[in-house]
Amino acid sequence: MQPVESGRLPDLPDIAQFARVYERFMIAMAAHMGAGDSAIGDRLRNHLGADPADLPTTRAEFPDTDHPNLQLGLDAVLAGAERIGYYAVDVGFGSVSLADLARGRSAGGPITEGPVRFTDVEVESGRVVRCVSAGIYLAAGPGGPAVVLIAHAERPFGPRAISIEIASPADEVPSAVLRDVRAAMRERNIYRGRCISLHLAPNESVTVAFHAPEPVGRENIVLPAGTLERLERQSLGMAGQAPGLRRAGQDLKRGVLLHGPPGTGKTLCVSYLLGAMPGRTAVLLTGRSLGLIEQAVRIARDLEPATVVLEDVDLVAAERTMDFGDHGVLFELLNQMEGLEGDADLLFVLTTNRPDVIEPALASRPGRIDLALEIPLPDEAARRRLVKLYAGGFDLPDAAVAEVAARTDGVSGAFVKELMRQAMLRA
Repeated sequence: MQPVESGRLPDLPDIAQFARVYERFMIAMAAHMGAGDSAIGDRLRNHLGADPADLPTTRAEFPDTDHPNLQLGLDAVLAGAERIGYYAVDVGFGSVSLADLARGRSAGGPITEGPVRFTDVEVESGRVVRCVSAGIYLAAGPGGPAVVLIAHAERPFGPRAISIEIASPADEVPSAVLRDVRAAMRERNIYRGRCISLHLAPNESVTVAFHAPEPVGRENIVLPAGTLERLERQSLGMAGQAPGLRRAGQDLKRGVLLHGPPGTGKTLCVSYLLGAMPGRTAVLLTGRSLGLIEQAVRIARDLEPATVVLEDVDLVAAERTMDFGDHGVLFELLNQMEGLEGDADLLFVLTTNRPDVIEPALASRPGRIDLALEIPLPDEAARRRLVKLYAGGFDLPDAAVAEVAARTDGVSGAFVKELMRQAMLRA
């Protein structure tokens, strides 16, 4: 090591030369790791009749939210396949490959045969799908043998994913297997026709919650005359006329923006729409999960007819000149709404308390938001209806209803609901 003179740094090595030497070192290490016998590699070679390290592979990644769907697809397509496990030292980012299995080593050390590892994923109503998280399928079909590797695909940024890698001495088999698995996933998708919400955890992992929304009757929606009818025509009406609109070459993708002060019934309108379209997939985003718009639209597109609900969209869709809002998410939202096929029966419902800050490219551009509906504070006639509605089984005198309606000028429907609840408790 060179001594450091006062006020002078030692000469540093040439970076390019160091990189060349380091590259040769890594190649030599990889060659050394490939030497020797591997029991698990022999198992794969015997099944395939070839070394998987010499075969082209087909690889795909699926988000963790699709893990149960992937498992159901594998169960359908590879029902008769033998399943074995492996053990490899965790090396952080990156995942085990078929080439690693063939030589019996990864960057972390040797790979040996072991038990198949599973992850239990709870889905709707307590149902659990037992998913392979690390395992190998030894499949044999009319096209020839195949090896299918399931592993976690670790990423340096963002949520984890599940990877599937397929090798076969028959060139057409890997793509055919992956195509059949994808088709079986769509057919058996656990989210189809369900109401779900996506949630982003602090560690960037994504979870899915299933919901059974309380049905909201049409009689429970108190809006100015004609407002609910316009909302129904844009959502329920177009869904009911989807076949005819497709034949006429008309777009089915549409967007509705519900705006108004807090507590006026925007979320109630959303609940009514979801209940009025049974069998339709619904994906809900709110708060931090608004950043998951790409995943939400992917699920909706795969499972159409579908509805995507973005509550308090002003959090991410503020005008680009504003200092607040996540403009990266805004651009993603614009891209997703713009890039969809027109014949996809997709309904976007956005809610906000701040229509004044919404990006004009979202709120005003045709083809993104087709209908903007104000959900205003209730007038006196509407407040009378709300008082009677939330009185439940109590038969209130007309004079009492009129007095409450007169004294609640300027309040929201949510305020009237809480007022009546408090009155019943005190009574």
